[in-house]
Amino acid sequence: MHFILRLFSSLPLAVLQVFGAGVGILVFLCSPKYRGRLNKNHASAAKYAGFSFTPWRVAAESGMIFADTLWIWRHPNSALNKATVQNLDQIVDLSKNGKGLIILASHLGGFEIVPRIFAEHMKATVMYRPAKKSWVNQLMLKSRQHAEMEFVEANLGGVRKVKRALVHGEVVGILADQVPNVGDGVWAKFFNQYAYTTSFPAKLARQTKVATLFVSAERLGLGKGWSIKSQLMSEVFPTCTTEACTLMNQYFEDMIIAKPHQYMWSYNRYKTPAGSQALPIG
Repeated sequence: MHFILRLFSSLPLAVLQVFGAGVGILVFLCSPKYRGRLNKNHASAAKYAGFSFTPWRVAAESGMIFADTLWIWRHPNSALNKATVQNLDQIVDLSKNGKGLIILASHLGGFEIVPRIFAEHMKATVMYRPAKKSWVNQLMLKSRQHAEMEFVEANLGGVRKVKRALVHGEVVGILADQVPNVGDGVWAKFFNQYAYTTSFPAKLARQTKVATLFVSAERLGLGKGWSIKSQLMSEVFPTCTTEACTLMNQYFEDMIIAKPHQYMWSYNRYKTPAGSQALPIG
């Protein structure tokens, strides 16, 4: 499987994206569970936020997310050349101010390019959740290797390394729309539905008092790369953890609404982790 993925990732980006779109549609057609979750999550958010319900396009572009990831892993330098970074001067200044910087991203577009962009300017420590299958995890770690990037697991050891990186004035990155382990999150609204949301980014920002930057990587036309957009958090996270996580989700919502078809709506964002507190009513 590793060989097959490497073979496909050697294709031109546009060709791989078309192939990924085809795979995304095929999975959408063949998997009732996948189709049901994508439709439910996308439809609910579309109704709440007022954007169009386009499940077929979402299915295709979800496949493109997979294609983007493979291509970025295989062609990191070419991927950087295809990334247009808005407000680059501000980002570079923030990453080099010696105070540290927290980068928060979601499963939107070519999100895998985000840590590499920051690693071009400063050492970056990125927190990740290991894949369930060992071969996928090995491929992911090998493909993400970079002299200025350190990937740490979302566990106690990883938390310590992230805090240490901030103390040293470095950049840390977190894919913060993943469902955390029980005890590491709270129920907070995400597109008007309760989602078990990681509380670590908000707690980290409050403890370290460093700037927080929300970043997205919107996919451009076929083979054209990605537009990196960022929004610096202007306020401080509330002391109430639920309010803080709700605010974080609102920042993500704003970025997703700009390109809603590029978000991974098939992700089980609203699941109830075993052992978690009862889902709030209302």
